[in-house]
Amino acid sequence: MLTIATLGPKDTFSDLATKQYIQAIQEQNSVENTHIQYYSTLSQTFEAVGNECQLGVLPIENLSEGYVQVVLDQLLNTKLSVISELLLPIQFSFVGFCEDMSELRDLYVQFVAHGQCSEFINSLTGVQVHTAQSNIESLILAQKKGKTAGAIIPQHALTHAQDAKLINNDVTNYANNQTRFLVISEKPQPRVEGKQYKTTLVVNNKQDCPGVLGHIVSAFALQKVNLTSIMSRPTRSQIGNYHFFIDVDGHQEDAHIAAALAQIKKQYAVTVIGSYIKAN
Repeated sequence: MLTIATLGPKDTFSDLATKQYIQAIQEQNSVENTHIQYYSTLSQTFEAVGNECQLGVLPIENLSEGYVQVVLDQLLNTKLSVISELLLPIQFSFVGFCEDMSELRDLYVQFVAHGQCSEFINSLTGVQVHTAQSNIESLILAQKKGKTAGAIIPQHALTHAQDAKLINNDVTNYANNQTRFLVISEKPQPRVEGKQYKTTLVVNNKQDCPGVLGHIVSAFALQKVNLTSIMSRPTRSQIGNYHFFIDVDGHQEDAHIAAALAQIKKQYAVTVIGSYIKAN
């Protein structure tokens, strides 16, 4: 039995991404029996991998809001490996349990979804916004609050809000909104020939050396490695000191990537979190 950790309860976007991953591995006949274990926070989900669960599926990056910082911070210090990525279209709806929008006093929204629906939220007046850990929790809290409450929820979750009086089917800032999810595991994934890969790594800058970012970029540029993203995160040792979270196209075993990493490792500590098949 393969047990996969994800953010719950059921029907969160994380749950959808997890089911998408399960379908993919079942089509490849690589696994038969799976079980999804739900957790109430992203931190708990991450920490379950390697303990209560073999795998975890977590959101890492949204098209409009950028990286999910809590997951990024967990990755910076992990011994786990990224073995896959998924891209999921993300659209939100508003449901209200009042008869009219003028009666709305409390809005519940998941902390990452808030930024993706900010235009709608900012258009509201006299409404207190409450932050939830998951999109489905937003709905549950609004239903408990009752006649003065509303929630921002995934479009696919509208079937769970049949008692809502008001519905705005699309309150997302961007029509092409999507979120990237990572699948993490205790063990790295074996390489499959003929597939396009992405590699995620961290460059440790605890020594606070000057010019570190320039050295990193130059090393990859010299080997013609395509950097798809660079994100700095505080080392938490002193102000102005950062680690660099980097995604590049290709597998860490590719000659040009291996050469670039070898050059960087001469000056800085490098941790490769994983090489995995690139999502379409």
